[in-house]
Amino acid sequence: MIFISLKTYEQASGDAVIKLCRIIKKVQAETGVKIMVGAQPFDIHRIVDEVGIEVWAQHLDPIDPGRHFGWLSPYSAVKAGATGTMLNHAEHRIDLETISATITKCRQYGLKTLVGTETIDMAQKVIALKPDYLAFENAQLIGSDVSLVDVDADNIKAVVKFTPMPFFVGAGIKTQDHVKKTLALGGQGVILSSGVVTVADPESALRNLALGFK
Repeated sequence: MIFISLKTYEQASGDAVIKLCRIIKKVQAETGVKIMVGAQPFDIHRIVDEVGIEVWAQHLDPIDPGRHFGWLSPYSAVKAGATGTMLNHAEHRIDLETISATITKCRQYGLKTLVGTETIDMAQKVIALKPDYLAFENAQLIGSDVSLVDVDADNIKAVVKFTPMPFFVGAGIKTQDHVKKTLALGGQGVILSSGVVTVADPESALRNLALGFK
């Protein structure tokens, strides 16, 4: 699987996100590779309604509907059409207690969870919380020309050994070779953003990545 974090890039906001998601839908249909997008809350309903692909929320908070000004509600995410959320992304860290509470709350509303980790110790603690997916990233490598699969293979293999749920690798993922290395190390998916969202030809870039699963 491929998880594309749309973040708050201009290329993934407003009308532009619809154009990008139509490309994602096209590549998914042509390659048969499952592609999920993590969208801004403002765009979830529109993407689901106009494009018809699976959309996840970028972060949610462990709350029920009520007096929570400025928080992101799992209930509202479901109503908007989201099917999951990514928690503890390297650019939006939260503590373990909050991760646990949010996983529980998302489970109550039928939302899947992908939780980011950066160390073996943190990965072990998150696994105990039983999210649907686990991710291993490195904040310093996100958006860089250096991929985690090229510089941290030993730790990735170590996490794979004790990870019972599908495992994603992120940070610096940009090429088909990065996908193949992820699979060779035992991962089932990759997380990326700028490698598709901000490039001149996102369709070609995404198709090249998807073919790495073949």
